[in-house]
Amino acid sequence: MSLHHPPSVSHHPSEELLLAYAGGVADEAASLIVAVHLVYCAACRRQSREMEALGGSLLQELAPAPMAKGALDAALRKLDGIEPFERPARAVSKDGTPSVLRPYIGGDLRDVRWRQVGPHLSHVPLFRRGRVAARLLRGVPGAQTGAHRHGGLEYTLVLKGGFSDETGSYAPGDLQ
Repeated sequence: MSLHHPPSVSHHPSEELLLAYAGGVADEAASLIVAVHLVYCAACRRQSREMEALGGSLLQELAPAPMAKGALDAALRKLDGIEPFERPARAVSKDGTPSVLRPYIGGDLRDVRWRQVGPHLSHVPLFRRGRVAARLLRGVPGAQTGAHRHGGLEYTLVLKGGFSDETGSYAPGDLQ
């Protein structure tokens, strides 16, 4: 089984969320969901690259800030003591799981150990960092999440299958 990566999607991150991602100021959960969306969406990948390039151009136009005396030498001394990091080679996904998601789940979606949260829903927590959390949610066709509340924002990105609610219908790559 392979995840379907559509040529285009219908529901995208807001311009503000995409700009926060491109500028490196989005929290980890928002960054992860946008990064996975970008796997599916060429239009948002292009827009994100443009935003990054614009940010880089703006940084180049800033006047240099004065450095404290000896700052460069201190930074170079710290670098001398650091061992180079070699990222281990990543195994290729066997089911099309986006590579940006694989480190969070330890491999492919097909190998995830789901936890039941109801008769038709299961989930896998990815991480919690203070008030920010991310999880995968899986439901059988027709499953309902039921009434629930949140203290903050909730984003949903479809990886496989789809769902519909009062805001629309969502397919792989769509972000709600």
